[in-house]
Amino acid sequence: MKKYILLILLGFQISFSQEIIIPKDQMNSIKYEYNWKEEAFLIINYRFPKDYCPRENYSDLDRTYNWLHTKVYPNLDTKSYRNIYVYADKLAAKPILDNVTHYDDIGFYFLKNYFDYKGNCIGLLIINKKGEYKYIIGEYSSKDIQNLTEALK
Repeated sequence: MKKYILLILLGFQISFSQEIIIPKDQMNSIKYEYNWKEEAFLIINYRFPKDYCPRENYSDLDRTYNWLHTKVYPNLDTKSYRNIYVYADKLAAKPILDNVTHYDDIGFYFLKNYFDYKGNCIGLLIINKKGEYKYIIGEYSSKDIQNLTEALK
């Protein structure tokens, strides 16, 4: 009897599992606000709010960007990626915001939907054209980015 109940519960769980996809209206907003055109993936390097991070995470933003740009991303073929940097704290990031590569988290969309975990400083979100996504909270490497994009192909 226990075997049958377990099989029924397992079957019930499998029948209701869904793939996580960003709704079409939200995808359209993301594409518009973050200038995502033809690239296969949108890579979002996310900076958490100051009060989420146990250390000062908005000092030396240029240095952090340069480190990622010279140490992490050169190891990847980024021709099919739109790679941007999004900051939850608009005022702290104001000197670096350019709405080309560096953006504020408009309406705290990414914070509310993907990165609402206190005690963290950075994260990575990768979205494909279908709206499927994967993310990492915390430190990440070029291998992590490569693995996530492969999983989203």
